[in-house]
Amino acid sequence: MSKAKEELTRFIEEQPEDISREEIIRELAFHVMVERGLADSDAGRVISNDEMARRIRSWPK
Repeated sequence: MSKAKEELTRFIEEQPEDISREEIIRELAFHVMVERGLADSDAGRVISNDEMARRIRSWPK
């Protein structure tokens, strides 16, 4: 089994027995986003809150 499949299988098996498919998908998506964010932070790919606020203000309304 590939590393990705093993990780996902382990993650799913750790969820409560009564979890729905939709909840599993949401939890998996959240897990992936957190992992990506941590990897970005570790690699120094971050911006300040002020910079993010400036970017948001520049979005078309």
